[in-house]
Amino acid sequence: MTLKARSLTRQKLSIEFASIKHVCPPGVYVAPLPEDALRWTGVLFARKAPYTNAILKFEIDFPEGYPLCAPIITFEQDVFHPLVTPLTTYSYSSRDRDANTISSGDDGRLPPGGLSLREGFPEWFCTNGQDLRHEDTASSVAPPHILHVLHYLRLIFTAPELLDELLLAGAANPSAWHAWQAHRKRAISNRAQPPAVRSRDEGRSSDAISERSPSPRGSVQQPGGARRPGEWNWNGVWEDRVRRVVMASQSESALYGADSASVINFTKRDTSEHDAAFEAHGT
Repeated sequence: MTLKARSLTRQKLSIEFASIKHVCPPGVYVAPLPEDALRWTGVLFARKAPYTNAILKFEIDFPEGYPLCAPIITFEQDVFHPLVTPLTTYSYSSRDRDANTISSGDDGRLPPGGLSLREGFPEWFCTNGQDLRHEDTASSVAPPHILHVLHYLRLIFTAPELLDELLLAGAANPSAWHAWQAHRKRAISNRAQPPAVRSRDEGRSSDAISERSPSPRGSVQQPGGARRPGEWNWNGVWEDRVRRVVMASQSESALYGADSASVINFTKRDTSEHDAAFEAHGT
């Protein structure tokens, strides 16, 4: 990154941060790092389902071409979500998704724990100047503001309908996508069933997490007889994995194990200190 480009991007980010300080989405807090203005640290308090009570720390890295290029958002812990890559993998390529080979050196790939912004902001992901999803999109469309990105970040953890609309091709974590689809189908089925039937079925869900259902007759199997993920039994997987995410995000190591020099920190307080702090702020 050239000194001039870095200076311009830093100036843009300073203006954007000043503009969002008092209008950040509920439950989302961000702050630039003192030693690197092109990197922000943040935390999301999920206050609604499906990740209720999760406390998710993340970082935002802004590239040289921002705001014409997308920022990179990564989570500190492993987050089981259709739009977040697992901590053990990379995802996406700037090349054709149908290409036979993928190189770890491809531009535009998500890092482990990276949040995919492709579905929410397709204008950021283009080939030869054309929008990947809407090729007739005008090139004069203004790039998204970081405030829009933060609102999107909050919504994908608190608005189930956004996940319902996500296609498998747009998922950064296919396993989480399959688990979510099974979870939603089961929820819809339970609402339509009498209470007695629902109770009996729910009693079986815990045993189904580690099971895999038989392949349908006539289904096409992968080499070696392995079944495709869509043929697995995903019942109970979503509930189990999300519960683990929430519990891990509330653990002492996650909340209090950060470097003391971090911009956003959590502090342990006993009941008396907690009450005194609330009284001091007039609440």
